[in-house]
Amino acid sequence: MNSPVLDERSKSVLLAIIDKYIESAEPVGSRTVAKIHPEHLSSATIRNAMSDLEDNGFLSQPHTSAGRIPTDKGYRFYVDHLLRPQNFLMEAENLSATRNLEYPSGKSNLQSVLESACDSLSTVSQQTGLVMLPSFSTTCFKHIEFTKVAPQAALAVFFSEQGILQNKVLPIESDMTQDQLTSISNYLNDEFSGKPIKWIRKELLNRLRLEKQHYNELARKAHDLSSALFEDTNNELLVQGALNLLDQPEFNEDIGKIKTLLKTLEEKTKLVNLLDLCLDHEGMTILIGEESLQEEMGNCSLIAQNYQLGTEKVGTLAVFGSKRMDYKKIISIVNHTAQRVSKLISENQGV
Repeated sequence: MNSPVLDERSKSVLLAIIDKYIESAEPVGSRTVAKIHPEHLSSATIRNAMSDLEDNGFLSQPHTSAGRIPTDKGYRFYVDHLLRPQNFLMEAENLSATRNLEYPSGKSNLQSVLESACDSLSTVSQQTGLVMLPSFSTTCFKHIEFTKVAPQAALAVFFSEQGILQNKVLPIESDMTQDQLTSISNYLNDEFSGKPIKWIRKELLNRLRLEKQHYNELARKAHDLSSALFEDTNNELLVQGALNLLDQPEFNEDIGKIKTLLKTLEEKTKLVNLLDLCLDHEGMTILIGEESLQEEMGNCSLIAQNYQLGTEKVGTLAVFGSKRMDYKKIISIVNHTAQRVSKLISENQGV
């Protein structure tokens, strides 16, 4: 069902209430709106507008004697209003607070840039920063080192062309020596350096299928190890500032809910799934309350933006936190950080 069209007075009252509620975390009454409304409307006029907004689902009244607070529908109107081109301003005071992201001197380490971006998002927003590293399958292989760490286990240290470092412990046969592991490392580095992981997986399958009869024992072990290394894995998610949720008064009323929320942040799986969905979208994605998030995230919002290598989307960064977050500030911060990360990694890769 389509939402009712709001007249200009109702819009201005709704926006004023949400601005004040974001600032104070307290239900907003008509007298408060009368003091801050630019048209200096009477309390009676504002009460009528608030009653209509409540009837239409934009506001709710937590207690009979209390003022109003925004619903998910109210927040959605507010955010859509902010995202209109004439309203979407990159405010200088917001951007000046963001960290100046740079590659470490003399290093091509994308992961350190993304860790810095995640920390900056959390610090400036006072919410939780999220950054999803580029999907393993989209990266290009640069270098691999295998080290025997147990009779039947080897540590693989993988370096991508984009500067991502990943470690993975792989099962090996008990008779495999360190010299054999070094030979396998040299084989993979010589054969596949600079190639995309997706291509390598297909090429390994083709070689196994076409030349299986001609392989010696070491080649077989090399392909077994590399197949385990290059298999699809879940994207890695960086999380910073989860405890910032405890500073929001709305989460202090229900300890059970905040525990569940912190567990969700710790386990990461649901957040990875959300950011995977965001990666499929163009532009900024804003999820508010229960309209798109899981039940345990019903008091939260997510503001996400993809970052790119050239014109290719490779990952997503976001701010996750209270539904009462400062959308004006955080939308600007997320957008600016995504643009900065995209520019840095594209210039570093010569794209």
